[in-house]
Amino acid sequence: LRIIAMCMIITMHYLTKGLNVPKLSEDLSLSNMLWWLIYAFSVGSVNIYVLISGYFLADSRWRIDKVFSLYLTVWLYSVLVPLTLGAIGIVDLRSLELGDWQQLLLPIEYEHYWFATAYVMMYILSPVLAIAVRSLNRELLRGVIAGLVVLFSVLKSINPYLIPWDKYGNDVLWFIVLFMIAGYIRRFGIHASITVRVLTYILTSILILVSELILGVIVNKTGKLEYMLDMLCANNHILVLLASVALFTAFIELKTDTINEKTGKIILLFSSSTFGIYLLHENLLVRSRWALWLGVDRLNNTALKLLFLIISIAALFAVGTLIDRVRAGLFNMIRKKKTRAIKGERS
Repeated sequence: LRIIAMCMIITMHYLTKGLNVPKLSEDLSLSNMLWWLIYAFSVGSVNIYVLISGYFLADSRWRIDKVFSLYLTVWLYSVLVPLTLGAIGIVDLRSLELGDWQQLLLPIEYEHYWFATAYVMMYILSPVLAIAVRSLNRELLRGVIAGLVVLFSVLKSINPYLIPWDKYGNDVLWFIVLFMIAGYIRRFGIHASITVRVLTYILTSILILVSELILGVIVNKTGKLEYMLDMLCANNHILVLLASVALFTAFIELKTDTINEKTGKIILLFSSSTFGIYLLHENLLVRSRWALWLGVDRLNNTALKLLFLIISIAALFAVGTLIDRVRAGLFNMIRKKKTRAIKGERS
């Protein structure tokens, strides 16, 4: 599911930053509706990624070295990717402004990657959140989650005006809500069949597209409700939340004992590299360029654009996994040296 979620994230970036797909309020052609249908089925991907983490963090041991590892991983990608691109002449580092260097050198503090900033903060808070999940009884935990969902999701989903503190779910506050939901699911489960969960994912995704169509027409005719149109695909919109929880819980029921050892190793190889793939293609100097490097802007045929979407996912996974394996190997080497040094001191 981590791999699928990252494929969905790449798909959204391909459509918005590569093809620059127009809003449905601007283009109601069949090809544009196809792109928005794909986008609607992918929009819950960020929530899914966080739900997976929350599901395991709610019942795992917190480690300070994991915090340092996360921070160092983000920092290495933030700094080394631009330096490499500059060294081989793909980008001109001299054109970067002070604000750019602040993001590159202090990626967590200046939200170079908003997801990484929110994720690191959530991980730091995870032991406190885990205690809450484990200690509250079912009714109380359900009440806390219901209150959070109403405040951070339902109210903003029906409000036609911008809420000053709302960041479209792109912050640690929303990640905390997702953590609590995932923790509840791990502890108490969801009493619904896989069929119901899959159908919920499909229907809510289609409803997102239909809502985009309806709101697009309203915006065109009246010039109003543009904010509701913009935030319909936000991480904390209630439809996006329902779609992501439905797909996430459907995967929980899958039996891993049907997967042979070789296939399992391949899955783990790619799934463990998904965060690195995100850090690579969302780097400040890559996020608006990688699709152009693949020549996506020169495509005029819808079928070719779909083909290049698959090629883009495959290319990013291949390059990203290779780079992240090098990074992981370096980290393991440092960890082993540190362990040997500690053992030597004790002896």
